[in-house]
Amino acid sequence: MLGFVWDFDGVIVETPHEKAWRIACERLGITGFTSNFYHEYVSGKPRLEGAWNILSKLANRSPSQTEVETLASLKTNIYLELIEKGEYQLRTDVIRFIQRARQEGIIQVLASASRNVHRLIEVERKKSGLELAVLFDIDVSGSGATKKEVFKNAIEKLKEIFHEDMECILFFDDAPSGILAAKSLNQKAIGCFHRELLNYGADAVIEDFSNIPLQEFLNKVGCKI
Repeated sequence: MLGFVWDFDGVIVETPHEKAWRIACERLGITGFTSNFYHEYVSGKPRLEGAWNILSKLANRSPSQTEVETLASLKTNIYLELIEKGEYQLRTDVIRFIQRARQEGIIQVLASASRNVHRLIEVERKKSGLELAVLFDIDVSGSGATKKEVFKNAIEKLKEIFHEDMECILFFDDAPSGILAAKSLNQKAIGCFHRELLNYGADAVIEDFSNIPLQEFLNKVGCKI
């Protein structure tokens, strides 16, 4: 049995997390927040970890728990405001790829580090009627303090529900933190959209999900239906 484990932000949906963090930093007078910093230290990580990285590396101090929670809460509020305004974009090529994989009997797991993934799913349901939640057989989003914990929970849930050894589990992520988390668990990591993820140990990178021969792709990474 095969399983695909998916990050959400930046993979299935382009979301305004980076913009929300930038605005939060500006409001608190924190300088030095760039796209490169975001992708290296914040992207794909749970919000408290991201907030701690921002404060410790950009504010040059060891932040208190209160400071970390204040920044994280501010960012979350800004993010939810942006989502309600419709500032996100679905990646239809990825959604179609997931649908094709489901038709082949591959188990789909949603494993975002963010608990706010469910708010966006609900906003899209009300906006267009699209039920993103039905793409997935399992959802462990926001279930851990680190991306590695979330991914570990995905593995454990797969084995708990299906009561058999998973022949192959592929983790799809667009951030270095996700690739590193999957590899640290001795799993196959598929980088999404960014060739440089190969430098972090990705087994393969998919830059465009539109016309991928599924079996050929699986053979390439050592899996089969």
